[in-house]
Amino acid sequence: MLLTGANGRGKTTLLESVGLLARLRSFRTKALRDCTQHGAEGWRVEGAWADEAGPVRLGMVWRGNGRELEVDGRADSTVNEFWGRAMAVVAHGGDTVILEGGSAERRAGFDLLLAEIEPSRLGDLRQLREVCKQRSALLRNPRASRDEWEAWTTRLGELAQGLQPARQKLAEIFLPHLETAHRGLTAGAEKLKVSYQPDDAVPAPGKERDRLWEVERERGINLTGPQRDDWDFKLGGKSLSRYGSEGQRRSACLGVRLAELALLRETRQRTPVFLVDDALKELDEERRKAFWNGIPADCQVLYATAHDRPKQEDSWVILEISPGEAKKQKG
Repeated sequence: MLLTGANGRGKTTLLESVGLLARLRSFRTKALRDCTQHGAEGWRVEGAWADEAGPVRLGMVWRGNGRELEVDGRADSTVNEFWGRAMAVVAHGGDTVILEGGSAERRAGFDLLLAEIEPSRLGDLRQLREVCKQRSALLRNPRASRDEWEAWTTRLGELAQGLQPARQKLAEIFLPHLETAHRGLTAGAEKLKVSYQPDDAVPAPGKERDRLWEVERERGINLTGPQRDDWDFKLGGKSLSRYGSEGQRRSACLGVRLAELALLRETRQRTPVFLVDDALKELDEERRKAFWNGIPADCQVLYATAHDRPKQEDSWVILEISPGEAKKQKG
């Protein structure tokens, strides 16, 4: 489906709404409150469709102080009940943050993919955020308790023992899909690699743990744990973020999204919705064509653009978007 219209008419908002239902987060902002229209008290998004897993009806409400989830019309649904009922892959203009941003951006993206492949990991990732939050608060306290620090550090080590091997496995099964997708985008002219770089293991009780306590207490920050892991992208053996051109970085990001799509289809036996928003800029015509050819024929695509028209336009359902209205056009 092609969503077209002038800038500022709501095309990206429609894609964002689908993404919220699939991933519980916006691809434009980290804070759900920022999705609220100026002057409004909150917002609601809901959708109903059917996929390989059967009928799906989901809703999310934001009232200014937190979100509420609905599954099949039932309010007060839990995250575990909601998560995974819908699936989406998002390619958008800001994707180069994967390469240009900090490790937190890369880690968050791959952790999201990990949770989509293994929904049981969602709980571990949520616990990791809470443990890091508690350790950080404790370390900022000049009278921090060693016993409390030990308890949180032990839990951090337990989470690392589960998450770091899972991230390593993800890297291993993701790389072949990335290589295939990127090879298609570049006609085999460039070789892209991604590798997982775990932080050092959380030390067990003993001298090394004692040293960690002293250093963390002195500096007042977390200095160990899987929240410090990173992912490294190399093109032709060189750092892509440092040496890659804009077109090469954009191609790499699109390769990541195509690889996500392929991996989710393989592991979950379902086809996510593919949301594409202003993601093809800086690409020449050959790479644009290769991108569209890399999407499986049975994948539903929602493509928002103000000016670009893909080839074989007659095969698309075209919606002209204006404030409060979506008008179907002839393909």
